[in-house]
Amino acid sequence: MFAKRAIMLLEALKKQMGPVDLQYVGEKKIRALNKSENGLGTKVIHWMSKEMQRWAEPFGILDIAGDVQSNTSITPAKDHSQSHDAAIMTKRDCRTVFIQIAQQTRLRSIFLKNDRVRLQSDLVPKVLKQSSFTSTEWEDRPSWWNKSQGESLSACQDDVDLLVGILDFGYGGFDSMVDHDYSFCSKLSEGNEEDKKTFTRAAVQCRINHLTRELHALDDSEEMMNLVKKKQAKRKSGEVEVPSANGPTKKKKSGAIQSGLKAF
Repeated sequence: MFAKRAIMLLEALKKQMGPVDLQYVGEKKIRALNKSENGLGTKVIHWMSKEMQRWAEPFGILDIAGDVQSNTSITPAKDHSQSHDAAIMTKRDCRTVFIQIAQQTRLRSIFLKNDRVRLQSDLVPKVLKQSSFTSTEWEDRPSWWNKSQGESLSACQDDVDLLVGILDFGYGGFDSMVDHDYSFCSKLSEGNEEDKKTFTRAAVQCRINHLTRELHALDDSEEMMNLVKKKQAKRKSGEVEVPSANGPTKKKKSGAIQSGLKAF
């Protein structure tokens, strides 16, 4: 029941935060959208919307149009007499909260799909080389960031550890995260005072948003390629999809020669 109401509350945030621009047309517009939503872009937010629909379906909280039903309270007053409004949120507040939840959800899904080795040796290095990533570079990046201090550390160790840390501690546990044993923690404690002042929760969130945006783009591209390969494999095996009377598709082998053509 709590999960059901949490999804409906999240949908309420989404509806109150305003529209999301997905018109990625033209280089100038693409750069602008990549920088929007505090560097997360709008494609991750769109992914989150579809993910919420997938969550809502088993709970039966989709309306006739297939949209998630919304509710602004986890515990309505009719269910609990002492229930009261915990916060009044503006459109900007709703957008800020939804962006953060979308970023954490998408990043976790990518980490669940890929092991740490692949993230560190393949995916994150690719992200750091993307032109779309470098155009939204971290302005307050410390001079020692991603500079390895040993052969066992990769050139993207700090970024990988930052992503792991934010998933482990969350933004609410930022202070505990910087005191942990991640690669950047010792560098930060030994660094100058200016780095300590600029290494804030807000600055780090912007960096994490940039990384999540580009990791999403890589994962989305891989999903599309896998889908194309599956369709090509079906064509080569001679399997075609034929709609059945009940709705689901049935697979059958396609003949090498059309029967009508053979008779002719």
